[in-house]
Amino acid sequence: MIKTASVVPLTQGQVAFVDAGYHEWLSERKWYAHWDPHTKSFYAARMLPSTPEHPKRRTILMHNAIWEHHNGPIPDGFTVDHVNRDTLDNRLSELRLASYSQQGQNRGLRSSNTSGYRGVSWDKHSGKWRARIRLDGKEIYLGLFADEKEAARAYDAAARIHHDPAFAQLNFPDETPRKN
Repeated sequence: MIKTASVVPLTQGQVAFVDAGYHEWLSERKWYAHWDPHTKSFYAARMLPSTPEHPKRRTILMHNAIWEHHNGPIPDGFTVDHVNRDTLDNRLSELRLASYSQQGQNRGLRSSNTSGYRGVSWDKHSGKWRARIRLDGKEIYLGLFADEKEAARAYDAAARIHHDPAFAQLNFPDETPRKN
């Protein structure tokens, strides 16, 4: 549940949560709910008018506007990530800079996922569950497993070693890692 936030109304029956200190500033403009088919979630956005430097209209996302208002420009190679993965929770405490790799680590399951676990898919040729992890844009094969939960644990073991703990999404976050 979101605490200590002001609400900014959006289109499509959506609302964005912001820190109370930003509410008046953000409410000076109209924001709309932008559906992103890749993340399967809404973002608060608004169109910027065209200017001589930017003749085409541009979209700005509320979380980026808040970050830049508070911290200055977003450095090259970074994005603003939602810590709690709620793309309409734009409180400053829920925003952080992330590399593209870290952003990928914090993503939810893909809509095409059939196993229900991160990094696990069915290998029809072997008749087993395949575990994989992405590191620096490359896919690393972790093995084949008879049980999808064991494949998911293999993914978690690799993520605990190779992913940033602040960003990594694990299949079994409450499990104690097994010792070999």
